[in-house]
Amino acid sequence: MDIQNLNLARKWRSKNFDQIVGQDLPVKMLKNSLYLNHYFPVYLFAGQKGCGKTSTARVFAAAINCQELPRFQKDPKNSIVPCLACESCVALMAGRHPDFIEIDAASNTGVDNVRQIIDSSALLPLMGRKKIYLIDEAHMLSKAAFNAFLKLMEEPPASVIFILATTDTQKIIETVRSRCFQLFFKAVDEVPLLTHMINVCTSEQIGHDQEALQLIIKETGGSIRDALNLLEQVRFADNKVTKDAVYKVLGHLDEQRLLSLFEIILYKTPQEFLQFSQTHALEKYSAEFLWQRITELLRACIWIKNGVAPRHFAEYVAQLQFLARGKSLEYMTALLELFYTNEALFRKTTAQHAFLEVILLRICRKNESNSNSSMPAMVATASSSQVTELEALEEGEDSDIDSDDQDPVYDDENEALWGKLVAKIDILHDPLLSSIFKQGSLTAFDKQSGILAVEFPKELIFFSDVIESTKHQWQPLFEQIVEKKAEIKAEFSKISTAAPVMPVQKLEVVPKPVQPRAVQAAPAHPASKYKQNNSFSYRTNRVVVNNESRVDVSNADLWPHAHMLLKYFPGTITQVRENL
Repeated sequence: MDIQNLNLARKWRSKNFDQIVGQDLPVKMLKNSLYLNHYFPVYLFAGQKGCGKTSTARVFAAAINCQELPRFQKDPKNSIVPCLACESCVALMAGRHPDFIEIDAASNTGVDNVRQIIDSSALLPLMGRKKIYLIDEAHMLSKAAFNAFLKLMEEPPASVIFILATTDTQKIIETVRSRCFQLFFKAVDEVPLLTHMINVCTSEQIGHDQEALQLIIKETGGSIRDALNLLEQVRFADNKVTKDAVYKVLGHLDEQRLLSLFEIILYKTPQEFLQFSQTHALEKYSAEFLWQRITELLRACIWIKNGVAPRHFAEYVAQLQFLARGKSLEYMTALLELFYTNEALFRKTTAQHAFLEVILLRICRKNESNSNSSMPAMVATASSSQVTELEALEEGEDSDIDSDDQDPVYDDENEALWGKLVAKIDILHDPLLSSIFKQGSLTAFDKQSGILAVEFPKELIFFSDVIESTKHQWQPLFEQIVEKKAEIKAEFSKISTAAPVMPVQKLEVVPKPVQPRAVQAAPAHPASKYKQNNSFSYRTNRVVVNNESRVDVSNADLWPHAHMLLKYFPGTITQVRENL
């Protein structure tokens, strides 16, 4: 085959050590091994895809059997291996070297394939000094195949060298890894890869902009093969490799429009977002790309708020600094956490564009409701309303961003006021206190004195001291809402079907089987103890009503799963005892 017909990734594959890009340490170790004439029976080349593992293995194999190796060992500065001119090197480059066997482990995963290798490895090399087996994608071998390989790897014939190449070392069993000399190939850095890309474009007479090549490197994540493949796609799509041409091939939104979208997310209204989405046809772009880039921009703003310029957005630092001025560090962090929290669901949904649109609309709706959400001028800190908004975001419950689209509807002013007050309690992170207040209702509010008449279920009379002892915690929160000194006049007369709230104690484990016994609720001791008929007895707070044991799960650390259920399905958790 004429080499000119090969694609760029194959045509520019490294043929000697000097052509290997960005892997200085592995190359140095292999060249020292050749110079000292000291080889290991098994090598493991590990690293991400397209970083040069297989190419380096072929170069190393060619160097071992190169006829110029003795001269290199005497004078390494003035000799190059492989020489690419001797009989052995020419045969290896042509793919017909009898002592170099390359095996695709993805297609030869079984024990039978390994047995063939074991049998053939006993034969002496025909042309070179060593018989070399390159097993590519070695992690695809089955566990039985690895086990069959173990003895051969530990004590192979003196004339045999094995090279395992893999992108996933964790899938190679530990007993195999411990028998290997491991070399790790990192993602190629931007500077050497950019130099290599410029050299390729110059040699191939490809018109290009350096910014476009940098964008290709960024999008391919340090993979030489992926970078050259993308370069070739852009080359065939346009007369010149430019940033616009790269974005067009990738189907990605360019960075200027992306920054405009980011500005809308931080400061504009839902209507402006929808108009932008319609004008620029965001549904045509990858939803995963938009999600990733928005999170990267939020992360970049967090870096900027901490006084560090992000490297990936070096040319847009000034613009990001301006956008970040009107929002606090905590608010940016809360938005980033919002995206990370919903990322798993976003990955699973089939309507990713709609899902992302809902998230962004909720954020924009907060901008619309916030009178101080205009673009920053001389503002360097967040307003108090943004801090309050942020507290709700951090709680993850009472924010418009993380709750239902519709605001709650109340029957009267007292109910609306009490809803706001109870929502404030959640900031304290006290499940017991929050549960108590959520079961109360505001019957009257004296605006002159600030006295709130609150009716609680009569079962909560035992917790009147809790309300009083925590007054220093909830009173300042209430005063923010009523704008005067707030006092609660509590009445425990409300009839409620809800289970009484009781402080949860730690579970005690008694390593003896015990007989079940019925425990009736005692008014003086609401935290009654109940034993189950198991091999262990658990003591916790329960109240038995109509053969049902109501369990208090307000302690989120003790009852994580039950607490999660109650968050989405309000109600009472009971334990039903079977009649014996």
